[in-house]
Amino acid sequence: MSRHHLPKHARMDSITSLHRCRTPPLLHLMSLTSRRESSRILWGGLEWASHMNIPAVILPSPTDDDSDEDEDMFDAAPCKPTSVANKAASRDYAQLVSAISTSSICTTSHVQLWIRVPLSMQAMQAFQLLLDRCDHSPSIGCMLHMDRNIEPGALPSMASALHAFLGAGNVKAVSWDTGNFLRNKKGFPTLSKSYQHIFSMVYGRLGRTVRTLVEGQLDARSDHGGASSRLHHLQYLRHLRSRAPLPSKLDSEEAVLETPYLDSLQSPLQPLGDHLEYQTYETFEKDPVKYSNYGEAIELALLDGLARGAYPAIKSVFTSLGRLKETSESLRERLEEASCHRDLGAIAEIDVKEVTILVVGAGRGPLVREAIAAVDRVTSISLLGTEGNVALHAKIIAIEKNPSAMLYLQSLRETEPSWNGAYDPGVPDLANGAREIVPGSSRISVIGCDMREATSHPILRKMIENQQARGDIVVSELLGSFGDNELSPECLDGVQKCGVLKDTCVSIPQSYTAFLAPVSSARLISEAKAQGFHPLNHCDGPGGSMVGVQRALETPYVVRCHAASQTHDEQACWTYTHPHVSKNDADTGKSSAEAAADVHNDRCAHLSFSSDPTNGSRNGCGYGAVNGDIVRAVEGSDIGATLTIHGLLGTFHSVLYESKRTKRTSTISIAPHSFSTGMFSWFPLYFPLKEVLRVPPASTINCSIWRKSDDSRVWYEWCAEVEKSGFILSTCSIHNPGGRAYHVKK
Repeated sequence: MSRHHLPKHARMDSITSLHRCRTPPLLHLMSLTSRRESSRILWGGLEWASHMNIPAVILPSPTDDDSDEDEDMFDAAPCKPTSVANKAASRDYAQLVSAISTSSICTTSHVQLWIRVPLSMQAMQAFQLLLDRCDHSPSIGCMLHMDRNIEPGALPSMASALHAFLGAGNVKAVSWDTGNFLRNKKGFPTLSKSYQHIFSMVYGRLGRTVRTLVEGQLDARSDHGGASSRLHHLQYLRHLRSRAPLPSKLDSEEAVLETPYLDSLQSPLQPLGDHLEYQTYETFEKDPVKYSNYGEAIELALLDGLARGAYPAIKSVFTSLGRLKETSESLRERLEEASCHRDLGAIAEIDVKEVTILVVGAGRGPLVREAIAAVDRVTSISLLGTEGNVALHAKIIAIEKNPSAMLYLQSLRETEPSWNGAYDPGVPDLANGAREIVPGSSRISVIGCDMREATSHPILRKMIENQQARGDIVVSELLGSFGDNELSPECLDGVQKCGVLKDTCVSIPQSYTAFLAPVSSARLISEAKAQGFHPLNHCDGPGGSMVGVQRALETPYVVRCHAASQTHDEQACWTYTHPHVSKNDADTGKSSAEAAADVHNDRCAHLSFSSDPTNGSRNGCGYGAVNGDIVRAVEGSDIGATLTIHGLLGTFHSVLYESKRTKRTSTISIAPHSFSTGMFSWFPLYFPLKEVLRVPPASTINCSIWRKSDDSRVWYEWCAEVEKSGFILSTCSIHNPGGRAYHVKK
């Protein structure tokens, strides 16, 4: 048995060496005559590992070797993978590993069992079968052993197989055998191009959590004996780790922020049933991409509205660019960048048009700030354009139901000049109560109510009664990981039904599409099962009722998937568009509110995922943009390997605003095919499968998902099956029927 004490406080992405050690031949248990004695010695060794607080014990793969020779874990080929994973010896081995993983050694002392898996498709398939037999115990992991040469022609097939295994194999460590290293002209170790690609692939995916070991016999050309001679190999691996693009993937600010969330299952938010915490708002507001794209969308909508004359003129103002420059940051920047000289002191008549913007679910005001900035930008564009005499003034209605967030919004309203028409809130109004309108400025009204109950607030009631005062643009950030899982359709339909929007109102977002794809991840299914042992009510403590495995596996989870592999390209489930427009408007003359009253938001989708020779390698873990380098590397792959599917991965793509006039579109997306790089406000939604699906080559995965609702709840139901040549090979039951395990409160 081979053991190594990994430092508790080492960085998760650190590359560390392993010193040479030699141990008795304890793990060829399946081939020894005295199994009882061998088992006693093994358990004794494990007890010692637990006593010494050793975090991980390395075990071999099932073997065919009946030899009694000592096993040296640093030999070039310390063990052979079983040739037939389904034979009795492998089942005996799985029984032993399962017994250890459920003992106090693993459950109480938290000793991990790392099974050494050579880099071959046969060995990787055998380990996945062992994990299945051990019910995907979280105590069992894989130490991937790079122990053989890879010919360039075999790289596409190996990369495809490895992509699937990085999810299904629960890889905890990677072992690099010195026998696979080449020598450069100066005699230092290096890796072949094929292995460099494998290194980039493995560490690009798991570099923040995987451990690295260097082992194997030393070349006769080495200058120094002993483990220290492997230092050159270790230094070379660190050099590969420092080469682009790995640092941008593993060491960026975004990567550092994500690290605590990797493979950590989180229950989806209940935004209508619960109030979000201050920290949640603060985390979302750090996203550098989302709000920038929202600002662009609002700007495009305002420009289109000006072009079609959608906003009424309210006043003519006589002023100069010099005066406006003092209050308009956008105008100031554009004047500084302009190549032509302007007479900043010339007085001109400017027609001011008023736009009404509703920000529903305003939170702490990030969308309000984007709307203010967009109005300022559009005004500066207009004033410096060919016409040069049109400006905007915005009435922005910020609606928020969270009382604590309301206090924050009100404090901004009372302290920020940009929220008060560019005037200092501390300066009293004029004697007649009126102030000159500043072109490009905005005035904010903060309203505390449920956005679906606009008729309950006097300001909103007046807007409903006066058609000209209704909303021209409605802006929201109600999207969830699956697009609609935080009830964006119900919320926006509720706003429209109240009649607070004009019939010509524009919604940002305009549409959002839910996507679904199969995912292979031993880590995620293990984490989902572990949720079953958590208290059903956290207030009850350890003595309270448990969640239960069935409920845990019928609940979708938000997760920053990491040790996961999306095995097929995602497919669209359904799309929601806002605001609703009646198909018969021309005939019936229905208003915007009446059109919204005629819709329902239940949906269903039946998707078929055909066999993909590349195992969906381009999609990585299912979170992040499609990897073009992987696409080229796996081109021509035809491995014919069996996949293991542990669940479904839900993502979304949203069109915030599409300008048909300028052909410009602002979008946000976490679907791999259109991923918004740098955005981290949303992680995918993981739908576990109670029954793991094994998918043979040339098989099709059929998935069905339903979005259901009643008067007070919305929930999802889902199932999947494997089909080949018209025959159903395996299936799983429909999950969460009637919302028995999980739902979202309306």
